[in-house]
Amino acid sequence: MYDIVTLEKYLIKGLSVRTTNEMELTKERKIAPLWQQFFAQQLHGGQAPVIGLYSDYETDENGSYLFTAGHFVDQHLEHVKEIPPSTYARFRTRKGPIEEVVLETWQQIWNWDQRYFRTYTGDFEWYDERSIDPKEAQIDIYIAVDEKIVAKTNSIS
Repeated sequence: MYDIVTLEKYLIKGLSVRTTNEMELTKERKIAPLWQQFFAQQLHGGQAPVIGLYSDYETDENGSYLFTAGHFVDQHLEHVKEIPPSTYARFRTRKGPIEEVVLETWQQIWNWDQRYFRTYTGDFEWYDERSIDPKEAQIDIYIAVDEKIVAKTNSIS
């Protein structure tokens, strides 16, 4: 279902919008239109991977957060967001229609997190060559977790 990885800091540049999970389940959703704008403007330069970053959480998955559709950059530029160095639980979706597998995996994450492993310091979706075909896509979702709790439990699956 997932594995544990430790990552260094990454920088991404792209488009951002503040939203909530509740809003994303309505016609007023903001993430899908932001992705459309991101790809229409070719902001990724045709390069993979493309990153969907969830950051600046108000509280947890029930509060507002900043969503950024972006790509990696090597230096601090204007409007660059940081993926913090952290320990992450990396979830891999099954292959299938992209919106379906992403939502399905987030639902698994929300159920899994009832044990309070998440830190809400920055979570992200990693879209690479496996997600080129939106009808048969597979992506990785990285969830920042508390390294001390992970170490105590030894196995958090």
